[in-house]
Amino acid sequence: MRCAVVLIALLPLAARAEDAAVSARPQMRQLAPSAAAGEPPGPHELVDARVELRRRFRDEFATISTPAGANAAVAALLDAATTEPDRRLKWLMLDEARELAADAGNAAAVSRTIQLASASYDFDAVAEEYRTLNEIPLRLLEPVRAATLADAAGRLAARAEADGRRDVATSAQLLAMRGWERAGNIAAARAAAAKVRELDPGREPGRR
Repeated sequence: MRCAVVLIALLPLAARAEDAAVSARPQMRQLAPSAAAGEPPGPHELVDARVELRRRFRDEFATISTPAGANAAVAALLDAATTEPDRRLKWLMLDEARELAADAGNAAAVSRTIQLASASYDFDAVAEEYRTLNEIPLRLLEPVRAATLADAAGRLAARAEADGRRDVATSAQLLAMRGWERAGNIAAARAAAAKVRELDPGREPGRR
């Protein structure tokens, strides 16, 4: 299992060695700015910041070819982002941490990066968190990490439902159900399935 996780992490992580590949990959999608938080920087604004990011975290990025190294880099990026005054560099730190956390199967860190980013930038945080959590290779996670993913998806579903976004809430609950199944928690999986039926009457949770 450990070898499989390492292999699945190596493919997307290795691509970051090339700046062009990094700048081309999907990033957190932005919305129109509000009075409370500003619009995330665009690609052209991030060119110099990306060079600075690579310089500052050279040692951390050198170890991201394994889940352990990726998680260590995530921790360093999140710690630095909390006090970073440059909005462009802060955005890159959080976006990079989000991608690395997903590659390493660290759902809790994914949620943390979205939480920190949404406090400073206007973007669709609910949709972005679901998209990123759904990219985590659930079938390769050990039970503990699968449970963490299920818990994160369930919390996300509750927030989406509170915002009136039943479609996202339903999808997140389905992800939570599959996560609990992978973790071996049948009671929690059944509870998530029941919530899916509540959100979408007539929906068969076993069918996507």
